[in-house]
Amino acid sequence: MRQSSNLAVAYASVPRRRIASNVQWIRLRLAVSSAQVFMLRQTLHRAIGNLARVYVVEVDHRHGETTLHVEVEREDREAAMHAIMAALPAAEFGVTTMLGDDHATH
Repeated sequence: MRQSSNLAVAYASVPRRRIASNVQWIRLRLAVSSAQVFMLRQTLHRAIGNLARVYVVEVDHRHGETTLHVEVEREDREAAMHAIMAALPAAEFGVTTMLGDDHATH
């Protein structure tokens, strides 16, 4: 059976922290040269599970690449990036996006 797209999307929630109205959330984009989704999700969860609100994994099986979108509090950005670099040293950081007040909580 032929798939219409080589892109598989998996959603996973990680433990949430209490949400305060004055908290600013950002989304970090990471690219990893691997299609080992389960291993990447476990590694990411172990590294920043308590810092992240939610993450989304997009897998491009054709090119063996995974893109991770991780939402963290802006004030936790440095700690999250340090933990990610230690856990996934080959990960490439992409655009960091500030999430507005109208962004839906997952």
